[in-house]
Amino acid sequence: MTISTREVTATPEGLKGLLAVDLKGKNGQTEAFCTSEGVRTELGGLEGTLLSASGMQVEVVSAEGVAVPPAARMVPGASWKNSLSVKMQPPAGSKMPGGMVFASTFDKEATVLGEEEVTVGGGTFKALKVKNTTTARASRAGAQGRSVESFIWFAPGVGIVKIATGGNTDLELLKVERPAAVQKAPARGKKSSKL
Repeated sequence: MTISTREVTATPEGLKGLLAVDLKGKNGQTEAFCTSEGVRTELGGLEGTLLSASGMQVEVVSAEGVAVPPAARMVPGASWKNSLSVKMQPPAGSKMPGGMVFASTFDKEATVLGEEEVTVGGGTFKALKVKNTTTARASRAGAQGRSVESFIWFAPGVGIVKIATGGNTDLELLKVERPAAVQKAPARGKKSSKL
């Protein structure tokens, strides 16, 4: 899997660009916005972008909260929540019956556990370790959800360097590429991570 940010430009509110995912030859992308409130995307964060790369047609019903708060709020003990409700439909030509629509809501609570040194393919970083608890449930009243715990390591000036679920590394940073025009401002360059 490759995650990258592209076409980053300045806006009056902060920065905007494309968050792109390549997942086993399938691609997904969303517009991302970095403002004083934190990072938001049109697809509710990395989760919605991964869903779009699955091949499913994804329609966002609602998205609340920021995917990642501003750096000043990323301190040990800090927490935040975000929620994403989507309708998904199998792509044309899939083996699933046509017209099927799945509706799901993903509620995520994140807590900064502290600072930790982490070594990945792209180097060794002093990073903030964040615990995420994501609950997925059908978008209907009274639906029971299933929770998954994962951890993300954020390195200042770089971004996500590692994601782990259930003790397994799902994603790690292999390299950082920064276009010359953006290189002067930390955390505004192109990041590329592969599984």
